[in-house]
Amino acid sequence: MRKITIELSIAGCNKALKELKKYQREIKPKLDEVCRKLAEIGCQAANEQYAKANADSSETGNGGVQAVVLPLEGGNGYRIYAEGEDVYFIEFGTGNSAGMMYGDGLPQTSVPVYPGSYSEQNAGQYAKWGYWFYQGKLMSSTDVYMPMYYAGKAIRENEKRIVEEVFGTK
Repeated sequence: MRKITIELSIAGCNKALKELKKYQREIKPKLDEVCRKLAEIGCQAANEQYAKANADSSETGNGGVQAVVLPLEGGNGYRIYAEGEDVYFIEFGTGNSAGMMYGDGLPQTSVPVYPGSYSEQNAGQYAKWGYWFYQGKLMSSTDVYMPMYYAGKAIRENEKRIVEEVFGTK
């Protein structure tokens, strides 16, 4: 860790302030690089799960989703953004599976996630009968792929390595 020695005088404080500002200019790009690299690692992990769901979409109807890394407004970090009609279905599953893989750890969402939650507000087949038909096939659930869960896991597993890589410490 870098240390700055301060002489207790006006000139000493001004010198320390100058060094702190220089350090801030040097560290901000490195912090941004750490955030970007971790977001890219998370995005890759999410897209591996979306690829599995997309491959299974002919059986389930849930697919066509991909994640990208976008900068946050104000330029202070990055986010992993997934778009497509079936983002929630792929993340949390449907029917009997909806939200069940998360147990009590279900993240806060903008829509309710539990078995039948989508059906209650839409076609109603699952909420009414406990099943629905997709392409003539009887369905009671679809798989839970948890792409954003795996994105977060990949980020946590790689954060130390990326910080060491960017800052040149080890």
